[in-house]
Amino acid sequence: MRTLHHLNDSRSQRILWLLEELGTPYEMKRYQRNAETRLAPPELKEIHPLGKSPVITDGKFTVAETGAIVEYLVEQAGDALRPAAGTPEHHRYTYWLHFAEGSAMPPLVMALVFNRIKKAPMPFFARPIAKAIADNVLNGVHIFFPDPWHK
Repeated sequence: MRTLHHLNDSRSQRILWLLEELGTPYEMKRYQRNAETRLAPPELKEIHPLGKSPVITDGKFTVAETGAIVEYLVEQAGDALRPAAGTPEHHRYTYWLHFAEGSAMPPLVMALVFNRIKKAPMPFFARPIAKAIADNVLNGVHIFFPDPWHK
């Protein structure tokens, strides 16, 4: 049986959605982040050494990283969701699959981190400096969604 190791507030939500779309049977093991540190619990390191989510275990296979899990699940489903290799549609599929992690997520994570910095407890004299730095970084974070195959 396939198991999704699901960490709250993580990228594993995407894998949960894909499993539902595929209609493939799975079990879900839930993990909760530490409320103070927002880190994953140590139990997740027993599944994968980085203690990250998403992770899928499927028999003797353990697959980590969102893109790799998507590729694995689509392949296991008989490639029903993947366009034929060598077609323009396949190139677009591959682009968007990797864009999500390679280009879209870094600025989103930076925004999450710097917004948390602005709200973090700190000495009163450090707050304006931290806020100014966070605001400068956040003003420089731009996300756009180019489609290089669409002209």
